[in-house]
Amino acid sequence: VYHNSGDHDYGMYVCTTGKPAKNQPSVASYVPKIRGANGTSVPPYVHLGFHQTDNLVFVPNFKGSYLGGGYDPYYVTDDPADAKFKVPNLTLADGVTLDRVHDRKVMLARFDAVRRRADAGGMMDSMDHFGRVAFEMVTGPRAREAFDLPREDARTRERYGMHRWGQSCLLARRLVEAGVTFVTVNFDPHSYTFDMHGNVKGGMQNAGPRMDSAIPALIEDLHERGPNKKVLVIAWGEFGRTPKVNAGGGRDHWGEVMSVLLAGGGLRVGQVIGSSTAKGEVPKDRPLKPYDVLATMYRHLGIDPNTTFPDPAGRPVPLLHEGQPIPELV
Repeated sequence: VYHNSGDHDYGMYVCTTGKPAKNQPSVASYVPKIRGANGTSVPPYVHLGFHQTDNLVFVPNFKGSYLGGGYDPYYVTDDPADAKFKVPNLTLADGVTLDRVHDRKVMLARFDAVRRRADAGGMMDSMDHFGRVAFEMVTGPRAREAFDLPREDARTRERYGMHRWGQSCLLARRLVEAGVTFVTVNFDPHSYTFDMHGNVKGGMQNAGPRMDSAIPALIEDLHERGPNKKVLVIAWGEFGRTPKVNAGGGRDHWGEVMSVLLAGGGLRVGQVIGSSTAKGEVPKDRPLKPYDVLATMYRHLGIDPNTTFPDPAGRPVPLLHEGQPIPELV
């Protein structure tokens, strides 16, 4: 897979939005817009990892953009491997009962009926979405149980790895089983980053084992539990690394060729599609773009990537800039 850019922003926007431009909706944000969650009392789209407001040099677009705030992810930024792990907004405030929550919901609906008459920007639709999901999540047990990792067998937790990446992948499995349609597990830059411009050996000694426990455990667990045909796993970054090691013992950004792992989803797995030149410089045969990977994903979700939504200027914008499902897989 390739996209010819070594820029963090460009690579991440292409891979997370399916378009080569900023300020576009995330591919995951179209999921609640088009098909919603697979279960009640859970959000359709959850993001595990760093939040967009974190002080980062680059920020990929994981949000709904001009679709509206109602299509942003439900962010979980705490480390699931931490004993103090907490999920935001899943418990009632002190002194608030379910009866009082219901009373407040009725009162809010009456206020909103007045405000909706003056709403011209669609903000009330986003508020309705968030309010409905929040009420269902707080008052029902389904979301709380899905996020409750201590319910999981200790051996299973250890199999994934008792670190952020492993426990995030385990949490992702629990969430999709509870009815969440799309989960992003962000192997974030706060720890064990793969952006190794120096000391590749030391960096891989930290990051490699964590990846090697988290991803295989997720794939094997889905297969053993049965939903591997329904759940598609995609593991990738925004680009590859330079064929040559630099003076600092690291490797730099390289969009000319990258690797992508797909598993489950009813795909024809157990194969390698395409190859690079001997030194990993460029694709040698069967070159594909990130758009093709995303088109394969949309096919699995039953979403037509040619579907359009109006941007802020009113122009119809398709879900993907280009791309087709990868025929060898489907």
